[in-house]
Amino acid sequence: MTGRVVDLQGARLERRLELYRARVAERHRTNRAAVESLYDGGTLFSPQGTRAGRALLRAQQLLQRASGLVELLSGEGVIPAPRLPEHIDALYRELDTLLARSDALSGRHHRAASVARLPGR
Repeated sequence: MTGRVVDLQGARLERRLELYRARVAERHRTNRAAVESLYDGGTLFSPQGTRAGRALLRAQQLLQRASGLVELLSGEGVIPAPRLPEHIDALYRELDTLLARSDALSGRHHRAASVARLPGR
């Protein structure tokens, strides 16, 4: 019988990355739906709708930055993924901050679905 070695640390890191990737994609979808709703309902052109639209646009900009960080962490971009744990942790902290700021701008105030409480390493 041959033993099979499983890299649990690598599996945890990959799972963490996938959770962040899914969270960013979900927030992109909900923000886009919110902007479409403002536009379709005509409220985007009211003062309150314009403020909401601007906040959603800023949230989308933050999510674009978050998408770039996820790409960097995955090593799928032009820049190689960081290898030092402190650099990886710093990028995840930045991701948490971007997601929290995006949530605040888009009116999401619940913490239950936050990825900020995921295990670090």
